[in-house]
Amino acid sequence: MAKLKITKPKPKVDEPVGEPQQAKIRVRMYNVGFGDCFLLQIPGDPRPKRVVIDCGSLKNKHYNIQQISDQLIADVTDDDGVARIDLLVMSHRHADHISGFANKKWAAVEVGEVWMPWIESPTDPEAKKLWKKQKERAKALQFAVEKQATLGLALDPLLADVAAAALSNEDCLAVLHDGFAKKVVPKFYPQGDKVVEKIECVVLPGVDIFVLGPPRSRGALNQADPPTNQILLDGFNIDIDGNREKVRPFGEDWVDESAFWPGFDHQAIDEAASQKRLYEAVAAELDAELNNTSLILIFKIGEDYLLFPGDAQWGPWERVFADEQAVSLLSKVTFLKIGHHASHNATPATLLRDLVGKENRHDGKVRAMISMTPYSRWKGIPHPALLAELIKREDPFVISDAPTPVDGVTQQGDYWLEFEIG
Repeated sequence: MAKLKITKPKPKVDEPVGEPQQAKIRVRMYNVGFGDCFLLQIPGDPRPKRVVIDCGSLKNKHYNIQQISDQLIADVTDDDGVARIDLLVMSHRHADHISGFANKKWAAVEVGEVWMPWIESPTDPEAKKLWKKQKERAKALQFAVEKQATLGLALDPLLADVAAAALSNEDCLAVLHDGFAKKVVPKFYPQGDKVVEKIECVVLPGVDIFVLGPPRSRGALNQADPPTNQILLDGFNIDIDGNREKVRPFGEDWVDESAFWPGFDHQAIDEAASQKRLYEAVAAELDAELNNTSLILIFKIGEDYLLFPGDAQWGPWERVFADEQAVSLLSKVTFLKIGHHASHNATPATLLRDLVGKENRHDGKVRAMISMTPYSRWKGIPHPALLAELIKREDPFVISDAPTPVDGVTQQGDYWLEFEIG
């Protein structure tokens, strides 16, 4: 394999070398494959302020996460050879958001502040209680997959990956808690129960940051799929006589004429299938709870509002949509990081059709970025109906592994895409 060459981005034609500060906001999306890694650069003096949101991947496209994190660190390195980040945000602990922090080079990076969801706090009693329960369920699920199910109904190995996501990534978490060049104590948000919590960030003067999640309600945390009217034409329902119903593989009158299950009676089959569904339900709840622990952040920079929702699914969004201040903020959004790699369950219909950007400074147009690459484990990502809605809205958007020419977007080879906003 050829040696990786780390390159610093070249100045643009209209940007003189040595200019002390940039004039516009820049949002850079690294092509990590299936995962997230964003660098937000905010006009500042003597250099732009830097915000890094996540650095992880489950499946790479062109470069692995070690190479991408090498490039990121090079991109935030100043002329004196020191890499500096003003604010580093971990949206949530899934590997596709934090696996890049296994890179040993992070030990030489100076970080001003580190933000994490409240459930990562080692001193929060509710957080400790929640993680204890999650780990117990994850270990039970892991054991069940290893031993397989009875009556010949093997569990999907993917369930073991879901369990592992709730138990692993400890090395990366250790870096985020205490692994940078200078001692920095992480901050955990939100600190209270309000739907919208405004944070004055000392390292980002002049920038207002609003935290809209994760919620502290257990009920909101484990709500995964939106109701039917919030799904943008999902592939999991069919229309029967005008009624939306879940697809059922077997009807009540189904008979196994092929005797595929010799020696088993129907009651035993039903019980085994129910047990299998139980494990699948546990896995879905585990995965949803982790996704729903995502920090949902809106950065107000001048008159622009930038929304980074992590992988938040329905529970947190339902709460946000019911809050007047939150709805007002969403209406002003000018940039959106599409949640959960453009899955069907993380961008509710209400968000795109009724709220986001409706009263923004760009006549309702919202620049959007989707960080993903097709992954056989999760088919249907990106969700076609979501892309169709963005096209219908005439929003300029880019997908990390399939870039197309879009006004205001620059590209650095196969490493990253960047929007200029302002």
